[in-house]
Amino acid sequence: MKNRLLPSFGRRKARKLRMASQHAYDEKLSLVNISLDSPPFDPLEKDIWLEIGFGGGEHLLAQLSQNPDVRIVGCEPFINGVAKFLLHLPEESFSRVRLWTQDSRYFLDKTTSSYFSRAFVLFPDPWPKARQHKRRLITSDFISQLSRTLKEGALLRIASDDPSYVKQIQEVLSTSPAFQHVDGPATPDPFTWSSRPEEWPSTRYEQKALSQGNPCAYMTFQKKN
Repeated sequence: MKNRLLPSFGRRKARKLRMASQHAYDEKLSLVNISLDSPPFDPLEKDIWLEIGFGGGEHLLAQLSQNPDVRIVGCEPFINGVAKFLLHLPEESFSRVRLWTQDSRYFLDKTTSSYFSRAFVLFPDPWPKARQHKRRLITSDFISQLSRTLKEGALLRIASDDPSYVKQIQEVLSTSPAFQHVDGPATPDPFTWSSRPEEWPSTRYEQKALSQGNPCAYMTFQKKN
């Protein structure tokens, strides 16, 4: 892994945090923050999930609530999003969540092989202009890196509302020897995209896309045995 990577995300912080959010960030982050010196959770745990780019944490909070036996690692460099998530994180869930607030690829590089049983990359920054495509997260190198950390049979859920990015995602995953497509659209044509599956909790980025009249592609891949 190179020491410096071209960031796949934009800004690290937006407006000044409100008092309650700043307090949650200052008081709670240290309780769930990841150190690379040891795994976030005991590798013997049955189900450890990963969400990369959790935004404000709506999906992550829903998954914690709906799956009480699951541990989840969330990666998000956007400070405002992390603070929002921590503000709404129930105290009883502290032991089941760990956060990485830098580029997810540095964390994956240090993660034990076959560690996660499910992963989510929901609405990653699309970088729509052609000159920006090099900043997109989902590339062959990233998928190869992520694949190493997933158990055999692990599900990978990806969503996007950008047709050109959907095309890139589908091309990258279809040529990966580690994954097979199991659900969702197989083309970048928005007319072939279906509505969000019931078992997928909504996110604010999805709601923003839909409010702008943009359909969303919800794709599921599985790591081959």
